[in-house]
Amino acid sequence: MNMIHKAIARKNICNALVLLAFFAATVPGANAKHRAVKHSEQSTTVVAHLALSGAPANQLYLHENDGKEYLYLVANSKEGLMVVDVTNPDQPNIIKRLAWPNEASAGRLQMVGDGIALAKAPENDATASADVSPTETVSLLDLSDPTNPRTIQSFSGVTSTLADDARNLVYITNNDGLWILMHPPQRTASSKPRGCLTEDVFNEFANCQ
Repeated sequence: MNMIHKAIARKNICNALVLLAFFAATVPGANAKHRAVKHSEQSTTVVAHLALSGAPANQLYLHENDGKEYLYLVANSKEGLMVVDVTNPDQPNIIKRLAWPNEASAGRLQMVGDGIALAKAPENDATASADVSPTETVSLLDLSDPTNPRTIQSFSGVTSTLADDARNLVYITNNDGLWILMHPPQRTASSKPRGCLTEDVFNEFANCQ
């Protein structure tokens, strides 16, 4: 009889150990799962929203000038190009609107240098014929003052353009032939003038102002 009781006791102890092992294996897993779905306090947040009229932008370009950041919004509408000051991202400010060449209802912007861009707009008399290439009016824009884009020169009947960034050139073709334009080289962060220091007085090659 004692042997039977001892056998039952050993069986109960074994069952208890199995249950303890089961809980030890499952409870930490449940806690880990709970921690995994916990939302991070470092999640992305919206810092600003700027309501825009007209067609939505289909191109965005960011341009830095004198420590300020400007965002160029390009839309396929007569409103053309919009310049937004995003230096303070929580306070975006529209500072300029620029219509497409020939007041076209669509256009594209192509950055080709440091403060230089091509504004391209299809011409009204452009045809989709397989024998005739569609033409554009292309304006060369000076963005050295980002708040006031200025048209340097315009070309009509343009059939193709190509930017040669390595040599700071732009190739344009139209009915008058080939045009080759040269623009200032794009300055890197190290080549941009900085504030002069005392030791720069003895350095005639110091790039400062």
